Amino acid sequence: MIVNNKERIFKTKALQRRFKMRFSTTLNNQKCMEWKINATQGILVALLYEANAWANEEIIDDKIYYFVSRNLILKELPMFFEKADTVYRNLKVLAEKGIIEYIKHKGMDLIRLTEKGKSWNFIENNSEKNPNFDSNSEKSPSKFGKKSENNSEKNPTYKDTNIQKDINKNNKEKYKKEKKQNEVQEFINNLDRDAEYKELLFKYVEYRKNIKKPLKTIVPMKKILKDFPDWFSLDEAINIAMEKEWQGLEPEWIAKYKQSKANNNYGKQAEQKDTSQLKVDDDFIEQMKERYGIND
Repeated sequence: MIVNNKERIFKTKALQRRFKMRFSTTLNNQKCMEWKINATQGILVALLYEANAWANEEIIDDKIYYFVSRNLILKELPMFFEKADTVYRNLKVLAEKGIIEYIKHKGMDLIRLTEKGKSWNFIENNSEKNPNFDSNSEKSPSKFGKKSENNSEKNPTYKDTNIQKDINKNNKEKYKKEKKQNEVQEFINNLDRDAEYKELLFKYVEYRKNIKKPLKTIVPMKKILKDFPDWFSLDEAINIAMEKEWQGLEPEWIAKYKQSKANNNYGKQAEQKDTSQLKVDDDFIEQMKERYGIND
């Protein structure tokens, strides 16, 4: 459903002069029904979904939040919110439903989308709904579909074009990639480990990216935690893996490498062993010759 703010009638002309509103807003009906939120809360989610494009970032505990003031929301969505308290109550509802994380920091309203919230523009078949299509199709409905029988442009029926498929495919792949990266990053950040240990994990994540084998799930991370529970063993394993250009961190590989290196070092030491104590002086040789009657 497209809610066109331009076509609405404002209560007062003063309100119209005061606010610089969003020209149009996309509402995902399917997600609203699935998450059991009303249209107003859905419109708010649509605005927050694009926060990374217009809001200032704030990093708290290694997490990226966006500064979204209530007054700004009033200006962006004047047809849905008239008071800051109403905005606050709806933000709290979205947080309670697990759609956003909402915190107060130094007097600022900071939000970040949860994994659930990031799926706002993805419908049941995992394709992303592109808000720009709705506005473009109104200008050129013949390009993307056709008008309804009553010649209305409010609810045009779109054809499944190759353009739409390509956009959906690209958005889907981008979403999956970002989701995987965020999943691994959030898993490490939420670990009950010290900062030094987490730095090693991020070092390994970066190493995997560099060798074109990025981590796709948190399963390898869980195995690493089990196999290398302390900083020293993990640091040693990562350094060996990087030296040998191994993709994974396997305790058996590490043990064999260390044993092989220890054997090589032992062999070198044996070759370099000091044999000076086996030497005899000239006097001893002469005594032996005399005792046994040996002539030169």
